[in-house]
Amino acid sequence: MIGVASASASIAWWCGISAALRGLPVEVAHIGSTAVPGLEAKPVIDVQVGCPTGRTEVAAARIQRLGFEWLGEAGVPGRQYLRRRSGLPANVRVVGRQGRLWADNLLFRDYLITHPDAVARYAAAKREAARRAPTLLAYSDLKAQVVAEIMRAARGAAAGGRAS
Repeated sequence: MIGVASASASIAWWCGISAALRGLPVEVAHIGSTAVPGLEAKPVIDVQVGCPTGRTEVAAARIQRLGFEWLGEAGVPGRQYLRRRSGLPANVRVVGRQGRLWADNLLFRDYLITHPDAVARYAAAKREAARRAPTLLAYSDLKAQVVAEIMRAARGAAAGGRAS
């Protein structure tokens, strides 16, 4: 059974991911900057697929058949990362559905959706990182501190504390 945990459910269908994963107990969520209204974003859709423990490679193999390049964990233990740059460009992260990666990506997205001040701060960090970074890894590194600060605020808000 496939559950789609996103107001932008059609994103997963555009990528063909939902059909490829038919019969697997997964959830598909639209994450990343394109999932946050008003946030500047590259024209690349970010999709997260949550699977039961031990099924991430099965799901990744099915997604790969859609023309995605499978890059393994790509530096993030517990995640299978795939990307496609033709057709509708997309990044897909296949993770354990009940794990920290699944929860953190959704928490970050949802916090940004409800906190315009955090969106503005993140957008500024993204612009500065894009201006200075010669590579995608450097881009990620340059915005990492702001991402970590927003995640702390998101966790605080989720725990009933004050968001900063």
